[in-house]
Amino acid sequence: MKKNSGWVTGAMVVHFLWALTLLAFPVFLLLLTRTSAIQSEPDAADAVSGLKIAAAILFPPGLIAGVAWFGLWKGKLWGWWLALAGDVAVTGLLAYGMFDDGWHNPDWDLAGIMVAAFLPLVLILLPAVRNAYWPTRSLDDPAEAVQPVAN
Repeated sequence: MKKNSGWVTGAMVVHFLWALTLLAFPVFLLLLTRTSAIQSEPDAADAVSGLKIAAAILFPPGLIAGVAWFGLWKGKLWGWWLALAGDVAVTGLLAYGMFDDGWHNPDWDLAGIMVAAFLPLVLILLPAVRNAYWPTRSLDDPAEAVQPVAN
């Protein structure tokens, strides 16, 4: 079994924790729908419906992050690509949410979440991590490197 560098292991651990967080949050929202505080509100049906919609919207990024982590754990290139795409998407959406009222009125509550989402993205792009997933071709015979020119 190939031993991973500390950066690769760290990226896998961070992606696992990120996927776990993204999957736990919709579960938390669904559990909130059953609390007495939500049930006793005057517009409880609307609140429960809103929480269920939010959970349904937040579940797919968590699922993608979980599958991406599995690919990273197995050392697959598709896992690296899926992690990259998912991290870029989540970070981009959070950045948009943070600045949707304009550059001079950022949502500082989202800033911490955006930093947490940015960490897996930075780790996946580190050269040590990227090189661990991208296949390298070693040429045993230098003649293989020379290709005839097609006419």
